[in-house]
Formats: sequence, C-alpha cells, structure tokens
Amino acid sequence: MTFSPDAEQEAVLRHDRGPMLVTGPSGTGKTAVLTERFARLVEGGADPERIALVVRTRRARGLARRALLARVSGSLPALRVVTVHGLAYHVVSARFARLGYREPPPVLSAVDQFSKVGELMRGEDPASWPAYGSMLGLRGFADQLRQF
Repeated sequence: MTFSPDAEQEAVLRHDRGPMLVTGPSGTGKTAVLTERFARLVEGGADPERIALVVRTRRARGLARRALLARVSGSLPALRVVTVHGLAYHVVSARFARLGYREPPPVLSAVDQFSKVGELMRGEDPASWPAYGSMLGLRGFADQLRQF
C-alpha cells in the first residue's frame, strides 16, 4: 500500500529543523505519517539510532515497527519506536539516582498492575469519586484504570 499524504502530512514530511511534535485525534494518520518520515530519514542516510518515533499505544508501536522493518532495507538493531510510557520508563530508569531513588523502577506485569490498582482503589472513598464511586469495587473499572 502506498502512502499518499495530505497537505498537513506533507508539511510533516518536509520538516527539517530539529525535533517535531505531531498531535491530533485518533485515526488522523499521525503514526502513518511519522512512520513514513522515519523511513524517509533512514533511506536518506540518517542514523536510525538518532531517531525516535514515540506513539501512544503498544498496538501503534507494533504497527509502526512492522512497517519500518518491511520498508527499510537491512537490519536496524536499535529501531527506536516506543510508546509514551516506554519513553518515560527509559528516562526514569536512566536517571533513577538523580531522581532520588535507590534503584530503577520495576516493570509490572498486567497481573501485578491489576493487583496494584485494586489495592489503591480499595483505599478510596466513593464520595471522592462523584461520577464513578459506585464502580470502585468493579474489576472492569479497575482494569480500565490500569489500561489508562
């Protein structure tokens, strides 16, 4: 499938001065245009280790990585396509001592995350959650909070 950018996306592809932030609602092609830009930069000789593509979800990360690996010839050992959360983890892990922590933060499994959210929610007063107080004990609500 060929990428056909609209005028705004074309401006993103032509950008050539430093970092760039691309925002917009879901489904507007942000990940597609940034994936295209990443591929064009690498094809033009840019060092892929000096480029980062930051996306919102793990699903978008997987789609972007697969598209880039299919598009860019050769292996890219340090293909930096990360979620916002992954980038935050990387920054905190690399600087944990300067941030006042004794060790880097652990990565919690989905089960551990669910357990931690449930533990935190049990300590909440439903009156503090006017719109959602009745849902504090529901597993589905805890899972939605975990995924947020």
